[in-house]
Amino acid sequence: MQRITFFLLLVFLVSCKKAEISNPSASGSDYPTHIESSINVTQSMPAMLPKHLAMGVENSAGQSSQIISEAEYRYTYLAGDIFSSGWTNWNFPSGQFARIFLQQTQQMGKTPVFTYYNLVPARGLNQDPAFANMNDSEVMRKYFDDWKFILQICKDFSSTVIIHYEPDLLGYMEMYKDDAGKNTIKVSQSGYADAQGYSNDAKGLAQVIVSMRNKYAPNVLLGWHASQWATGADLIKGKNNPELLASQTAAYYKSLGASFDLIFAEFADRDAGYDQLVNNKANTMWSTEANSANNNMSDFERFRRFLKKLNQETGQKIMLWQIPMGNTKTLTCNNTNGHYKDNRSEYFMQPVLDSRSTSNLNDYAQAGVIALLFGKGTAACTSYLDSSNDGVTGANESSDDDGGYLRKAVKAYYAAGAVTIP
Repeated sequence: MQRITFFLLLVFLVSCKKAEISNPSASGSDYPTHIESSINVTQSMPAMLPKHLAMGVENSAGQSSQIISEAEYRYTYLAGDIFSSGWTNWNFPSGQFARIFLQQTQQMGKTPVFTYYNLVPARGLNQDPAFANMNDSEVMRKYFDDWKFILQICKDFSSTVIIHYEPDLLGYMEMYKDDAGKNTIKVSQSGYADAQGYSNDAKGLAQVIVSMRNKYAPNVLLGWHASQWATGADLIKGKNNPELLASQTAAYYKSLGASFDLIFAEFADRDAGYDQLVNNKANTMWSTEANSANNNMSDFERFRRFLKKLNQETGQKIMLWQIPMGNTKTLTCNNTNGHYKDNRSEYFMQPVLDSRSTSNLNDYAQAGVIALLFGKGTAACTSYLDSSNDGVTGANESSDDDGGYLRKAVKAYYAAGAVTIP
């Protein structure tokens, strides 16, 4: 898949490519579809976060007045070429973009979340995985300095900040864990003071990132990204064993010897309608029913079991991130630019709208999920905002690009009573 994100005060555009890898040999019906692991470990719920399943949205500095008021988390990207057009230069003085975001979010009574994504776009290479950048000592020195800077800004903020660290990076490192040529990183070889003594690989990088967080910003909760395809077998496309893939990914995370606080995971980085009509892919709507074509397990159930096993194996809670916002219910979502259809948000929110049912949300909360963060991976995908400003709207629907669906659904969720985190 591809991930293209844009965030400045108005628009910032970054692109990266996510691997599409499936392992047909790992799929099939040779594993149980009704038995779940009984492993029990101590579940770690950060004390400063809501004790219920909370909603959050992508919302940059210039969009603060348009946020969904009930949302409890607010996230934005910190990204770009750290040598020229990176997040530190989006406002004056250096780093002001992050400071403004933190101040705004605090005034709004919400928890700030940064998606820190800077290895891929450094030097303008946009190579994903960022093998060239990770093996460039100058890039890595600059990168560690950039990481230290955002940590210092967060520490000055004093309240809790969540940083989602480098989406998919550890997924690629897991995929290539046995390939020394692709798993080398100039960590101590960068010459950076805080990185000295650490191994020049994914393990060393993860340990430095956590060590610097501990040193410079203990108020930051740090999340690693668990990619569905990190084992080399795609969970959904390959209809693979969710417990097996989750166990392998959890084992890889533990092998790094770096104590992150949270897990971030995602359904997809594009609306299904966008993937089908723009990327010329087959229908990527997730199945909601179990049948023989998908090993008698719906895609949503497969993903839930994957998350549950990750939660059990690591003891870490999970935030679902960048959830596509298209729907099939509003006329405004008509599969045109900015108004593409999808069913991921709808799976959770339509039962709430129909009958105040939070059953699907509760199932995911029982699997360790503590937050749903809605956002789009590229400018052309559907938003809860009137981002397109194109006048497209269905009868009795708002001018928001999704027809007002998510605003209405989030409001209904909290009115129905938020799901308690177990």
